[in-house]
Amino acid sequence: MRFVVSVLLLSALTVLTVRCTQADTAEAEAPKTYLFLGHTYDWLAEGRVDPRLELIDYSQFDGVWLGGDVCARTSKSETTLQYLDSLFQLSDPNTHWSWGNHDLLEGDSSLLLRYTERPSYYTYYEAGLLMIVLNTNLFWHHTWAPPHENCAAKEKQYHWLKNVLDTVSTASEVLILHHHGLLNEFKTTADGTPLNLGNVDAIPVRPLCDSTSNFTTDIYPKLRAIRQRGIGLTMLSGDVGMRSKGYAITIADSITMLGSGINNNLDMRDPAYYVTNFEPDSVLLLSYTPARGALTWEFRHLSNWVLEDFIDPEVARQKPRLWAILSEY
Repeated sequence: MRFVVSVLLLSALTVLTVRCTQADTAEAEAPKTYLFLGHTYDWLAEGRVDPRLELIDYSQFDGVWLGGDVCARTSKSETTLQYLDSLFQLSDPNTHWSWGNHDLLEGDSSLLLRYTERPSYYTYYEAGLLMIVLNTNLFWHHTWAPPHENCAAKEKQYHWLKNVLDTVSTASEVLILHHHGLLNEFKTTADGTPLNLGNVDAIPVRPLCDSTSNFTTDIYPKLRAIRQRGIGLTMLSGDVGMRSKGYAITIADSITMLGSGINNNLDMRDPAYYVTNFEPDSVLLLSYTPARGALTWEFRHLSNWVLEDFIDPEVARQKPRLWAILSEY
């Protein structure tokens, strides 16, 4: 009798193990999908995002990644953070946000810390994908010498980043989420002409108060070392939309640079002089398959996507400003 019970118990455990293994395999082979949104603010309402983004069902994604400048004055009022939290679930483990300059403009960074429940820069690891989220507001993006401000904070992030990059070993893919453009020296035509892809493409970017510091010189060799260890590497920037709607560039050592941002909710009849691109806005959809360690992406025409999946065109026509934006004016 004990033998029969033992056999039955062993059989049950075997079936359970097989089912768990199959479930784990299926989960590893199922791609995870992420939506990346950059430069999302509404030009006409400082505490709101582009009206098209309010219509999207974000629950369909495994994660939402924000590339900064979420609102024009994101942390000026707690009401704005409450509104954003209702859209993006800011403290959710799968929502990640690299702060932009507009997220701090006339604002209070403690609100961002409280609602996200995360520091301004950090790492997040899941199923072979290591995300490094930077606070590029601590970098200097101008041609003149950086002021001696926040020097200790800059040093802390800089040394933290170098240590993270030096110790990456188990990931199959590293994704660096940042707002301001980085490695801008590589965003050129074949003859070296700058492509002007980001809203600001500073050369060089100074990560420290030291006027001789240089992000590309200091950090790029560490990125190359990661690729040489067989780990994929992608840079993802959100300070885009005014001079281009997005880009995908592969540079030496197969390092990928992606950028995406939206901007067409401004008044097209009187745009700011520094806005030069009025092509339709796009957002970036990314897919990661843990079993293969593969990250892929596609740009999606924002207005078409919203009209096809999230709102009836006849309903949209009843809202003049929304319809103007959906029609890209």
